[in-house]
Amino acid sequence: MTKITLIKHDRHGIKQYALTNPIIKTKFFILIIGILLSALGIGFGIGTLLTSKQSKHPIIAQLQQRVTESQIALDNYKTSVQNDLDAMSLQMGRLMAQSTRLNALGNRLTVASNINPNEFNLTSEPGLGGVDPDSIEDNNTVQDIYQHLFNLENTFIEQQQQLSILSQLLDEENNHAQSTPHIKPLKGGWISSRYGKRIDPFTGQKNNHLGMDLSGKYHAEIVAAANGIVIWSGKRGNYGLMVEIDHGNGYTTRYAHAEKLKVQLGQRVNAGEIIAIMGKTGRATSEHLHFEVLKNGHKIDPMPFVLS
Repeated sequence: MTKITLIKHDRHGIKQYALTNPIIKTKFFILIIGILLSALGIGFGIGTLLTSKQSKHPIIAQLQQRVTESQIALDNYKTSVQNDLDAMSLQMGRLMAQSTRLNALGNRLTVASNINPNEFNLTSEPGLGGVDPDSIEDNNTVQDIYQHLFNLENTFIEQQQQLSILSQLLDEENNHAQSTPHIKPLKGGWISSRYGKRIDPFTGQKNNHLGMDLSGKYHAEIVAAANGIVIWSGKRGNYGLMVEIDHGNGYTTRYAHAEKLKVQLGQRVNAGEIIAIMGKTGRATSEHLHFEVLKNGHKIDPMPFVLS
C-alpha cells in the first residue's frame, strides 16, 4: 500500500501526518464524509427550492380554477333566484286574477241573494290572530313558498268552482221566480171580483168565477205577471181580445177583455212589460181586466200570486 503523508504548515513549523496512523486515518475519513454530506445537503436544498418554485404554479392555477368555479356557481345561483322570483311574480299575478274573479262573483252573488254587503265583503281583510305563538325553528325556503302559492291557487280554483255552481243555482232559482206569476197585471188597478163562487152579472145566477177581475182608470195598461212567451194574442170567444202567456214550470196566465193588444204570438216578454190596454171586449159589463192563472192546465186562484 502506498504511504500517504499529509503536511500542515502552522506557526510552529511543518507537521507531517501519515495516513498509516489509525487516528489520523479515522479523522481523515470523517472529514471526507462530512464534506460529502455537506455537498449532498446543499444539493438537496437547491433541489427542494427549485421544486417548490416549480410547484407554486399548479397551486396558483388550482386556486384560480376554484375562484372561477365559485364565480360560475354564484352566477348560476343568481340566475336561479331571479327565475324563482319571476315564477313567483307570475304565480302572484294569477292569484290576483283569481281573487278579482272571486270578488266579482261574490259581489254578484251578494246582490242576487239579497245578502247584506257588510256581512259578506270579499274585499276586506279577514281577522287573524292567536294567544300564544308557537314558532317553528325551520326557516321558510323557496320550495315552501312555492308550495303555499300553489296550494292557495288550488284553493281559489275550488272556491271559484263552488261559487260558480252556487251562482248557477241562484240563476236557476231567480229564473224560476221570474217565471212564476208575481206581479199585479194591471197598473194602478184594484180587485173588483175575486176567484170563486159569485152571482153572475148577466144572469143573476150563482156560478164559479175561475179568475180575478181588476178595474182601474180608463185605458189602464195591462202588464205581464211574469217572464214568458206569448202563445195567444187575439180574439177568443167570451174572452174578447186576449193575451195568453206560457211562463214554463207549468204556469200559464190569461189577460182578457182588452181593447188593444201590444204583443204578438211567439213574442218573449218580461215581468212588468206592457202587453195590452184594458177594455170591455167579449163578455163584459164594463171596462176591466179578467185575469186567470193556470197550473198544468188547471185554473187556480190568482190572489197568492198578485199579493206575492
